[in-house]
Amino acid sequence: MSSKRPDDRAIAARIHQARSAAGFSRAELGRRVGVGPSAAVQWESADGTAPAIENLAKIAVATGVSFEWLATGRGAARLRADVEEQSAVSEAPFARDLQEERVLYAFRKLDDTRRDAVVRFLEELAD
Repeated sequence: MSSKRPDDRAIAARIHQARSAAGFSRAELGRRVGVGPSAAVQWESADGTAPAIENLAKIAVATGVSFEWLATGRGAARLRADVEEQSAVSEAPFARDLQEERVLYAFRKLDDTRRDAVVRFLEELAD
């Protein structure tokens, strides 16, 4: 039986998403955070250990994701590069993962006709 709490498993999944999206191996993530590769493997394992807060912050910086999203799953996953200072309240999408966030950003660039077509397509695909 796993001693890992459900929120720790969710953090492990977000660490995996962030690392994969950044194109890092587990060894590279460990190097960037300043730990051994085995620590990075543990962080992503269902039964592994969760990183200390300091390392979680380093993971967020290394992978370019928001600390709040990485730690809690709330808020935007990606930091916006076009904003010098992040505000306390973000206009960014509230997506559950990086894929949803990418879809939302792309969707917002579409005109109304194309948005409707995309929604209909996704609804058909989901049925």
